Amino acid sequence: MKNSPATKHDLAVFASYKLNQIDILNQTLDVLLQNHCHEKSNDDALYSDYFLGLMQGESSSPWPQLTPHGLNLSTLLLLSWRTLILQHLPTKAEALVNRLCFAELEKTRQHIQNLRPQQVNSPAQGLENAKSHTQAERNIALLYIEFGHIESLRHTATQQLHEMLRPQDKLYPLDSGLLLILPNLAGEGHALLAASRAQTLLTDSFTESAISPRIGIALWPEHGKHYKPLMLAAQTAARQCSNEEPAIYQAERDIQGRLLAKLEKPLREALAQNRFYLAFQPQVQPTSAQPIYKGAEALLRWHDTELGDIRPDEAVRVAEQLGLMPQLTRWVIHAALREFSQLSKAGLTGSLSINLTPSNILDSRLAQEVENALILWNIPGERVIFEITESAAIDELEATISSLYALKALGCKLAMDDFGTGYASLSYLKRLPIDELKIDQSFIRTITQSDTDAHIVESVIKLAQTLSLSVLAEGVEDHATLEALMAYGCNLIQGYYFSHPLAPNDLLQFYRALQPFKAQQ
Repeated sequence: MKNSPATKHDLAVFASYKLNQIDILNQTLDVLLQNHCHEKSNDDALYSDYFLGLMQGESSSPWPQLTPHGLNLSTLLLLSWRTLILQHLPTKAEALVNRLCFAELEKTRQHIQNLRPQQVNSPAQGLENAKSHTQAERNIALLYIEFGHIESLRHTATQQLHEMLRPQDKLYPLDSGLLLILPNLAGEGHALLAASRAQTLLTDSFTESAISPRIGIALWPEHGKHYKPLMLAAQTAARQCSNEEPAIYQAERDIQGRLLAKLEKPLREALAQNRFYLAFQPQVQPTSAQPIYKGAEALLRWHDTELGDIRPDEAVRVAEQLGLMPQLTRWVIHAALREFSQLSKAGLTGSLSINLTPSNILDSRLAQEVENALILWNIPGERVIFEITESAAIDELEATISSLYALKALGCKLAMDDFGTGYASLSYLKRLPIDELKIDQSFIRTITQSDTDAHIVESVIKLAQTLSLSVLAEGVEDHATLEALMAYGCNLIQGYYFSHPLAPNDLLQFYRALQPFKAQQ
């Protein structure tokens, strides 16, 4: 498929087609929008007008008026629209519809990118700059201002808040609101005074909407020494406060704070004493006969003698907050490659998938450490797939691109995990050196109950494959779901239907059990 930009001529040609069963098409679109847009938003009406305009040969831009949730849906809704439209058009129109779809996806990508500050002026860099403007024994305040569903008011809010800023203060737009970084404050009282001033300015400017934003406050270094834990603390404080009064982060009221208090010491000890272990979940290629083994994903496991089994996501969140993620990731990479080396010597073929966190992607030492590990355990880079999430890729796009190409230079492959749960679109994937797309299990598990979700998954698979991306479905637990995915042309399957995560020796047995069937084919 040629992905050349859509033109006004393309729109005119598209409008000239007489769509079959237009009433049925419109009804299906209405159901699709109602099922996925929030009931209290205007997103479904905006999308309805937008798709109607496309069918009439007019391309509008509803993105600035959409809620964050609505904007998040743009890729999946466009892909579903593409699938529905193609059912009512002759085969020769597919290339035209593909060009239109990619052009619209590019518009959403550009809009989302414009919402985000440039990497050189990111909030993380802003915090580092603020430290140079802060005297000893004084604080930096991060004020997270949450707008909820009033994303369209951000421009007005930004104008109002500039009135209170000192030269060294910085204001950053975020997906769901704004962030103020205020250096050299005297303490909690000073931060609360600034937050109250911000709330007064915003409340006065939103009188017609009768809206009072939530403002959460985190203080450096009391609540954290780095951007991510401070930002998390400020967001938590915003959720805890009322609309009338700003709130300072309180660890005792914070689930994450309690989790940190519970796991900090055990996590440090587990890292020092090598108490983690790995499980491996097989990834198979489905066929009409027997599945073909293609690889496995390495999954972190941790059993504490006092606390019992600790969820992997909790361990990762605490490691991120403590700044221990580089050490934990280094352990995972070496442990996974060590096991993989031993299994390969015993005859295991296929690939090994390893997860990376957002902080891993931004670690300048990552590629060198991966190269050292590949050499140490004698594993070709071509057999290793590193998985990143949508948010990791999009939050720091330019830095992510650089880091991913450094991994590609080692021969490693790359997969985007949990696709469909964030802002990423296939337009972003055109810039990223991704080899594989993993569709999040929240979509996979409903495809046999929901025609809408089935259309979405099918659309993602078909269009991703036009970009030469392999597609893996996560969370496959029953035969009906497997059959549907095979009909859509999904390349790889991962889930309990074939296997739970396995110990290394059990993985080898699983692999060997499939080989006789493979040999007969």
